[in-house]
Amino acid sequence: MNQAKQKADCADIPGCIRSLSNVERLFLWSFQTNIAVAARITGDIDERNLERALDAVCHMHPLTRCRIVFDEHHDAWFSRQSVPRATLRIVPRTSDSQWFDEIRREYGVPFELEIGPLIRFVLVYSPKVSELMAFSEHCICDGTALANLMRDLLNCYANPKKEVQVISPPVITDYLKKEGGFSIPKIIGKFFINHYNNQWQKNPYYITQEDFNKIHAAYWEKYRYSIVFLQLEPEESSDLVARCRENEVTIGSALTTAFLAAYHEVIGPLPKNKKTISIPFDLRRHLENDIGECFCFLTGGFNFPFAYDQKKSFWKNAADLHKIIQKRVEMLDNSGLDMEAFDPTLIDAFFNLAPYIKIVPDAYNQTENLSAFANDKKSAALKISNNAVSKLPGLTTTNLGHLDFPEIYGSLRLDRLFLVPSAGENIPLILGGAGVCGKIVFSLNYLEQKNSNNPPPTRDMIRIRNIALEYLGFPEKANESLM
Repeated sequence: MNQAKQKADCADIPGCIRSLSNVERLFLWSFQTNIAVAARITGDIDERNLERALDAVCHMHPLTRCRIVFDEHHDAWFSRQSVPRATLRIVPRTSDSQWFDEIRREYGVPFELEIGPLIRFVLVYSPKVSELMAFSEHCICDGTALANLMRDLLNCYANPKKEVQVISPPVITDYLKKEGGFSIPKIIGKFFINHYNNQWQKNPYYITQEDFNKIHAAYWEKYRYSIVFLQLEPEESSDLVARCRENEVTIGSALTTAFLAAYHEVIGPLPKNKKTISIPFDLRRHLENDIGECFCFLTGGFNFPFAYDQKKSFWKNAADLHKIIQKRVEMLDNSGLDMEAFDPTLIDAFFNLAPYIKIVPDAYNQTENLSAFANDKKSAALKISNNAVSKLPGLTTTNLGHLDFPEIYGSLRLDRLFLVPSAGENIPLILGGAGVCGKIVFSLNYLEQKNSNNPPPTRDMIRIRNIALEYLGFPEKANESLM
């Protein structure tokens, strides 16, 4: 849809917030890209006060209480009309790792896009220590937005009388860098996109909630989501900061390089077609104009070739990686998100229908729409998807960096924050990290295939985490637990 028309068109959508950009559309039907944040909190959380704070923060950020409306042209819109309150599920806390079992449970429950909301909350409660989690559709937020939401929720809890102001969510396409001028590759790319759009529009397929639910159920019946964590306490975090400064790299570059080097030792070098790294970054921090800490998807992203060079030292590899990332971020490189020329329903299909035909083929026998799509061998979506899957990176790192959050919220204290990105069967290394209150936590996210004759990858993932700790200078922290 022409984004310039969205204000006028929005008037026809009850409760309209705005339309989805094609970047957001990419994640709309994608259960594999859901994202979660968990805050470990000390102090006794009052359920009634937490529910009141949740209502306040959902008023502040419109996309926390929205649903999707599809118009007659199959354009998608965020709407606040007739959306239920965000759910808060409360379960008794029995261990430090129980919260992860609850995240895994959330992955098994699909979002009802046309009912909403597109975010759920869980409190794993005990009187002394609890974990408060937000589990969300990626189309309404990124990792930074979800972490900030957790901070806002705790602020509302601690300050019940403070009036909250609504922060409208901007659209990412207003802030993505647009390349101008003549470019042969750009012309060729536009030609092929138009060709695929025209081919698709002659015989399109539109995803339904039923289709989505069938694929979702089949996928999570086959796979189990798992995580291994690397955690550094304040003194250890300070030591790492000092080492990184000495070697002129960021913590994110050092940790990414450490996991890449460890993977090389445990599994071997990444396959030839996987020697690529993907880096998403927070656009809010790099825009010239301050747009506030809005809750929405506002992330740039880029891919680049990189392989760990065993002939160089660990810190030299980290420095090489850091220079590439720094240059790309300074350019506000968003080449990995150039989607606006595609028909949005084609995006739905090539990103969220086509990739799963080979992974869970039985799901495509369960609705007429899925069966017809899977048997249409000439579909433009299949051609684009096959090419896109072959170019997926070998490693992706979502690092929120140091978040300057308060530690105290009334009677509560924020202990640490866990960023939990998704995992995928086609990307060997998926990392997520954040630092708050002097503590750094990175997660290594992966899938276990159920009912497989092969041993689960958990043992290798723990070894990768332990060897990464050695590279970073903390060999004494190696252990056999997931946490």
